[in-house]
Amino acid sequence: MDIKRVEEKLLNPRPGSKIAAAKEFGIDLTLLVRKLKLTPEERIRELDDFVETVEQIRRQNPKLQRTKR
Repeated sequence: MDIKRVEEKLLNPRPGSKIAAAKEFGIDLTLLVRKLKLTPEERIRELDDFVETVEQIRRQNPKLQRTKR
């Protein structure tokens, strides 16, 4: 299935479909469409950037430090 068809299904879901139910529940399907347009490398880069941001926040706030289990 090509990305344009997937995008169309996500942005204009068929009434009664599970995609329509997700949209009605409040899930922002435009975010999914945006992610699907990225290459795998771009997705990994975004995830790495997110992980680094979370680690920076943890380092700045002692209460958010990971505890050893």
